Amino acid sequence: MRACVLTWGCQLNVHRSEEIEGVLEQAGFRIVDRPEDADVVILNTCMVRKRAEDKVVGRVGELARLRRKGVLIGVGGCMAQGRKEELFEMCPGIDFAFGTSDISLLPELIERARRGERPAHFPAPLTLESLPVRRRSRFSAYVTVAEGCSCACAYCIVPFVRGPLRSRPVSDILDELRGLAAAGYKEVTLLGQNVDAYGMDLKDGTDFSLLLREVSKLPIPRVRFTSSHPAYMREETIAAIAQGKNICEHVHMAVQSGSDRILAAMGRGYTREDFLKLVERLRAEIPGVNITTDVIVGFPGETEEDFQETLSLIEEVKFGTVYVAAYSPRPYTRAARLPDSVPPEEKARRLKEVLKLTRKNGLELNRRRIGEVVEVLVEGYLPEKGMYYGKTRDFRTVLFPGEEELVGQFVEVLVEAASPGAMEGSVVKEHVA
Repeated sequence: MRACVLTWGCQLNVHRSEEIEGVLEQAGFRIVDRPEDADVVILNTCMVRKRAEDKVVGRVGELARLRRKGVLIGVGGCMAQGRKEELFEMCPGIDFAFGTSDISLLPELIERARRGERPAHFPAPLTLESLPVRRRSRFSAYVTVAEGCSCACAYCIVPFVRGPLRSRPVSDILDELRGLAAAGYKEVTLLGQNVDAYGMDLKDGTDFSLLLREVSKLPIPRVRFTSSHPAYMREETIAAIAQGKNICEHVHMAVQSGSDRILAAMGRGYTREDFLKLVERLRAEIPGVNITTDVIVGFPGETEEDFQETLSLIEEVKFGTVYVAAYSPRPYTRAARLPDSVPPEEKARRLKEVLKLTRKNGLELNRRRIGEVVEVLVEGYLPEKGMYYGKTRDFRTVLFPGEEELVGQFVEVLVEAASPGAMEGSVVKEHVA
């Protein structure tokens, strides 16, 4: 049988899709890229915002034409874990469903669906599975170091659908990384819902700083991690980032709001001043660090004054990128019980203001790099532009022309121009590391 996996959501979900494909491939399935070429289509879903769920419902509707031809449609991941049996009412055109754990049972669910059942499997996500992985890249890899989250942010459904924090043993992570190093991978990204909380559940003294120090000894040119929570970014972790020669100068750390009142209502566990002091320490110890963040606008009770405090924080910190979302109530969360008091049109206005300020700051930051030579790991080619694209160590996008096959290689690029979202330049040196 041929299987196609479609993905919504974060990097953890992208990597989970690689594991889903690994499980299916091991069971004898052939993985294809297009639903039209498949016998079974699996939607690996997100539930962080209502919009993500709406997209899945719409996609299932689009796939109905294939289902009429005998193609099986399955929905799994966070949305399935959260909605459970209700999912079959939201998406009547599906044949099976599964949650965020026990992925190894997927071939059995598909076989049951082939026999005419509509199976569903939603166990509580309390353990860690060791699953085969079908890597989608030959040079850049994701490695999960922890699953779940034990925080209780008022707006967030992640603890409900992903379960509590579960950290992998250091030895298992290092074994996986050594295999990637031996296979020639040039970049790995360590993944966790709150990656810097890694080890807090192990009770043996293991923490994220220890893991980073061990990873820094491996022959992998670039090591990244995401996402960090400000409440868990400790001095030891900052030192490990600064001292690890292969640890990239990029920290993604969600602030969510610049207002102390809203941060308290969200249950974030830090103040605006705490966050600013943390930014100051990061920049003092890690020269050139690129700090990126997430922001929510329109949280229940957010006034114009609260919003202006968020804008002023963004302007003060000058984040490399701000990923902004309008608040939407999520089931099972504390905030869902609060009046959704900010009108949709006001949320949209605030979102646009954050994007406008982010573009202004992005252009300013990128223009500062004109005249520099930066190392870029080439990720792909845009034929419509005749340009390659890739990332610097500090996670900034660079575009440049080229004729040879450079994807997966390191190149040095002279920055000659800038836009809000990228730098542009020309190759001055190609090298393989």
